[in-house]
Amino acid sequence: MPTILETPPQYITDELEALRKDLNADHNIPKKTEDNILIATWNIRVFGRLTQKWTAGSKDSPKRDLHSLLCIIEIIKSFDIIAVQEVKDNIKCLRETVRMLGEEWSFTMTDVTKGERGNGERLAFVFNTKRVSLSGLACEIVIPREQLKSIQADALDRQFARTPYAVGFKAKNKTFILLTLHILYGDKSTDRVPELKAISEWMYNWAKKLKKWNQSLIILGDFNIERKGDAAYNAFVSKNLFIPEGIRDLRSTIFKEKKLYDQIAWYKNSKSKSQISLDYQRGGIYDFRKSVLQERKYSTSRLSYRISDHFPLWCEFNL
Repeated sequence: MPTILETPPQYITDELEALRKDLNADHNIPKKTEDNILIATWNIRVFGRLTQKWTAGSKDSPKRDLHSLLCIIEIIKSFDIIAVQEVKDNIKCLRETVRMLGEEWSFTMTDVTKGERGNGERLAFVFNTKRVSLSGLACEIVIPREQLKSIQADALDRQFARTPYAVGFKAKNKTFILLTLHILYGDKSTDRVPELKAISEWMYNWAKKLKKWNQSLIILGDFNIERKGDAAYNAFVSKNLFIPEGIRDLRSTIFKEKKLYDQIAWYKNSKSKSQISLDYQRGGIYDFRKSVLQERKYSTSRLSYRISDHFPLWCEFNL
């Protein structure tokens, strides 16, 4: 049985080299420099168990194999910090990812969210320790009981299905907090409004306090927003959460429908001034569909279980 650290077959090695070239192309992800930082978010579909083969067979489950995981790892390496959603109870894929990345990489994650609504998921950050360090803060966000007593029809009346996770990082002289979450999908778009509204309102005052100390709060993850202007989107931006123009309309999934599920955002004050000390440069998605597993000619649905149904979304900041 092969392991992630072994030399893969030549066809996989060749594909990974082509993937690296595509990732480094000028039109894709920016190159890392001493003065920038690349922050990303990626919902990696059912990121849990792993089939310990180079190529999963028709009867193997899960379909994510070593070849697929090596492609995911190559994409992750392009960033400095990546927030990962849908990490499952079984963390085989995450553990093997960090093992392959090596000693310069680390991770932090939540415990599994219990209950049907939590879907057995964790939230995680994978980060390059040569580029960033932990600042000391790590916490899960719990809404105060008083706020849960609101009588508004679209207010949150219970805790989040999957508790938001905030971790502090430091790069050079910049300290910033990344808060990631995976909003409850529900039966319809309006089911997402209470969680989106709660996170927008509750984090607003925290962002103001952090700005006084020249620190930043960036919110990123899978918000299950269908489209700009719908009830979920309006709830998300209701307290001046700012989504950069370069990424706010980018499609999130590999399927034909243009969904805006994944976002990276931060607050602006009443005078429309940014409440982060990082200098935003640009952002984008990485469309991996034409760069991975090409020799297998998978359908979009089959590809989603091997890599993901979501694209990674990234932002570049100057330090």
